[in-house]
This record gives sequence, C-alpha cells and structure tokens, in this order.
Amino acid sequence: MNKISEKNLARLLMQDRRAVSAWISWVLLVTFAIVLSAFMYNFMISYTEDSTDDMKKVVYNTDECRMVSINIESACMASQVLNITLQNRNYIRITGMDFRFYNGRIPLHTNKTNITMNPNRIKGIELDVGLTTVTMVEIIPHVYKDRVDIICADKKIATDVSTC
Repeated sequence: MNKISEKNLARLLMQDRRAVSAWISWVLLVTFAIVLSAFMYNFMISYTEDSTDDMKKVVYNTDECRMVSINIESACMASQVLNITLQNRNYIRITGMDFRFYNGRIPLHTNKTNITMNPNRIKGIELDVGLTTVTMVEIIPHVYKDRVDIICADKKIATDVSTC
C-alpha cells in the first residue's frame, strides 16, 4: 500500500509542476501584453501631440504669414557691423527674424534674433558679423500665435549689402 501511495504522490507532484509552469507562462504572457500596450500608448500620445503641433504650424503659417510684409530700406557694412534698416509694412507684429549672411553664393552664418517690429514701423538694426565679408543678407520673419513660433519662410527677403 505504501508503494501505491508513493506513486500517487509522485504523480500528484508531477501534475502540480505542470500547473505551476502553465500559470507562470500565463502571467508572463499577460505581463508582456501590458508592457507592450503601455509602450504603444506612450508612443501614440507623443506622436499625436507632435502631429498636432505640426498641423498648427502649417495652418498658422498660411493664415498668419499672409499678413506679414517686411521691406529692407537699406543694408550696408561698416567695419564688422552690418547696418540694416527694415520696415514692417503690414498690420501684424513680427516677433523674431532669421538673418542669413552670404559671401557671393556661399552661406556664411545664420543668426536668429528676438528683434520685434510693430506694424507700420521702421527700425534700424546693427549686427556684428565678425571678420567675414558679407555681400548679401536674407531675412526670414517670425510671428508668434498661441504659443507657436511661426516661421514665414515664404515671406523672406534678400538684398545686396553695400559699404557705408
């Protein structure tokens, strides 16, 4: 009788091992699914936020940039300083500008500034360009709306630089 009960006991232990390993595999599978879904959730949230910001920039770029009109009255170089006189010819405030300096067709430097221009105003700007010779300057205006910096690349202007 003792031998039979030992066989039954061994059989029960073998069945218990199989049940434990099946339970562990289910726990691991569910944990893997939860981790994968959390990763996908975070990825989709950041993707939609970035896409929304990009769409705002495109929509605002078309609407706000139509009202931007900037004109270069004069641009001359004296020593290491570039003197530029700009006029904001429309009814929207320009909140920043990118200045690109060229020597012939070779781009030298890009300088982003926080220079603001109110509507219908003329402003003189002095920029230190260092030891480089600047022959042309290109200006790209920025406007700011709803916490978005809108770069109006289609409204860029360029002029040749003379000596003062």
